[in-house]
Amino acid sequence: MTAAYRTRHERNATLATHRHREPYAALVLDGDYTEASLDGPLPCAPGTLVLHPAFHAHGDRFGRSGASAINLELSQAATPGVAADPAFAARAWRVHDLNEAREVFERAPRRLAELLACAQPLPAAALPDWQGELLRRMDQDEREIAELARELGVSAEHASRALGRSFGMSPRALRREARWRRALRLLAAPMALADVAAAAGFADQSHLHKVVVAHAGCTPLQLRRQVLAPVEGRVEAKIKCVQDPGAARAA
Repeated sequence: MTAAYRTRHERNATLATHRHREPYAALVLDGDYTEASLDGPLPCAPGTLVLHPAFHAHGDRFGRSGASAINLELSQAATPGVAADPAFAARAWRVHDLNEAREVFERAPRRLAELLACAQPLPAAALPDWQGELLRRMDQDEREIAELARELGVSAEHASRALGRSFGMSPRALRREARWRRALRLLAAPMALADVAAAAGFADQSHLHKVVVAHAGCTPLQLRRQVLAPVEGRVEAKIKCVQDPGAARAA
């Protein structure tokens, strides 16, 4: 059985943008914090349950009381019926009974899908329209980010500050993150690595290689094998969690 584990962060602490090798669920037990990622800001309070895909980049800003959470890695064996695909998006729910939810995490992880079915999905945080539009253009248009921002009536400096507050990363890092997510999804398809790089928006295969090594700690070919293999059959030494000592953080 997958063992749940607890984490605790002190008041006003900041956890820089990081990744976890495996998909996991987090249940907030007390305190509050805001999680920032390409998916947008996510206010987390007691009873918030968040699902993270593998290698999901996110950072956390903790409030005046700090926060504690209980975490559970996802796998088809331990948590059947809960998506563990590396491409699924981070999602959040509000559980109806925190004590019951904690019991599921600690003693009955196989009931996680049942717990989610009874929980209330949380909507995305409201953001200025230009931020979402700029992200969309950054993903689809190869022009300089400053030029795209100016077309929306926003200076490059203001765009950088605002996106950093909302998403926890610089505009350039957000553009790379969108490409990385697309590449991670495409690696599960029967495509040549050069074609994966092109379809994901990278200039060439060498750029894909550089990003995969930075984000996953392995080569694209090794990552493809990991993506296609069941979680239980993976070789642990091949991919490092970037929270591990010496591993790279999200750029």
